[in-house]
Amino acid sequence: MKEEKNKEIKVPVVVVLGHVDHGKSTLLEAIRKEIRIVARESGGITQHIGAYEIEKDGKKITFIDTPGHEAFKEMRSRGAEVADVAILVVDAGESVKPQTKESIKAVKKADIPLIVALNKMDKSQAQPDWVKGELKKEGIIVESLGGKVPAVEVSAKEGKGIEELLETISLVAEIEELKVEKDVPAEGAIIESALDPRKGVIATLIPRKGTLKKGDIIATPSVKGKVKQLIDFQGKQIEKCLPSQPAALLGFEEAPEVGQQFKVFGSLESAEEFFQGGEKKEGISEKKDQKEKTLKIILKADVKGSLEALKSVLKELSHEEVELDIIKSEVGNINAGDIKLANDLGARIFGFRVKMEKNIENTASQLKVFPKTFDVIYELVDEIKQSMERMLSPEIKRIDLGKIKILALFKKSKKGQIIGGRVVEGEITKDTLAEVYRNKEKIGQGKIKSMEEEKRTISSAGKGKEVGMLFIPEEDIDIKEDDILHVYKKEKVDKTL
Repeated sequence: MKEEKNKEIKVPVVVVLGHVDHGKSTLLEAIRKEIRIVARESGGITQHIGAYEIEKDGKKITFIDTPGHEAFKEMRSRGAEVADVAILVVDAGESVKPQTKESIKAVKKADIPLIVALNKMDKSQAQPDWVKGELKKEGIIVESLGGKVPAVEVSAKEGKGIEELLETISLVAEIEELKVEKDVPAEGAIIESALDPRKGVIATLIPRKGTLKKGDIIATPSVKGKVKQLIDFQGKQIEKCLPSQPAALLGFEEAPEVGQQFKVFGSLESAEEFFQGGEKKEGISEKKDQKEKTLKIILKADVKGSLEALKSVLKELSHEEVELDIIKSEVGNINAGDIKLANDLGARIFGFRVKMEKNIENTASQLKVFPKTFDVIYELVDEIKQSMERMLSPEIKRIDLGKIKILALFKKSKKGQIIGGRVVEGEITKDTLAEVYRNKEKIGQGKIKSMEEEKRTISSAGKGKEVGMLFIPEEDIDIKEDDILHVYKKEKVDKTL
């Protein structure tokens, strides 16, 4: 009982999940408009912090603004583990999609309450009852079908149903009786991290419990530091960060991993103990036993979340002939060290929402290292995929064209044998290959170099046509009347991943 007295009502942390194009981002924007929140940059920090806080009727709610694309499935899963409540956005006209199923798995794994937002109700093809039935097949039974999952019909585009959705979140939070201790050392999760050119490492975090203050010694399993500055989601500097309150922190020595737990410690020594047991840091690949064909790349990204998402989707690119080796991956702009490393190891540089540092263009040009940068994650992935495909040996495919029955034998010379025949199947063209069959047994093969019909040169002949041909055998064979030529050609077909 004494422990409960020290606890206060916790502000719910909400993660919004769903299939790409089902309106997750539009819904988050509609919520911001409903509460009239305008996110703004401050203090030269250019990255969004990945979370924000609203207040409706005196009740606060924190939203984790995780990307909704398939590539960010790892972030979605980690986001759900941080959150108290999940909103599953489903297009009322399209229903359950692959990423919807992934999101459901993430929520079930996190064991947190779920609210279904049936979006795009403004469209004529919206069928909310059908969608509810499809969700039931995935184990999500909404209240109207006798289940426990609230479902709210919304139109993020028109801003309808947003107020009801916010009220449902508050109601679910009340039912869960979320409580938290404020007067203890802060613990929580890293939501995002980036390397700002002017400010250094910036990490977004949300305390699960406790209050984070300026001057606190902080560590994750991979990095440590001291809180130098705290900035809220609207860009204002704050002295402390309460439970469930998102904030950007300056003070980590390096960019922490997204989704990692952070803790506050009373001394650097105790922080070191927690820190040393951490995950392996980003670095240069030490791969051995590589395949004969290997595409080596250096990957740079604006924030850790983007970097993780890229690496996650690039893991799926594989082929028995060619290997993808990410020799270096880190947050930050493309620098001189990247150019030199790419030149030394024969690697290519790919950047996501980053730039090349000043005064390195000449060096890059001299070394013939030409980095490529992208603002859309799948455009970058497609470029890497195409680069790997260009390294694959083309597949040789046989295409059967038809058959010719030999009717007459003419001149035979060193160049080949002139023969006559009738096309009995398909359509034959010149400069094609042919297998010679006698009594259904293959006796040799060669090439049809040229064709004539009534002393006129032709390039093709269809079924029923009688033609003269110059046949060049691969070995010394005598073609006889009634032999059958099986005519075919070979084409190179590019392989794909």
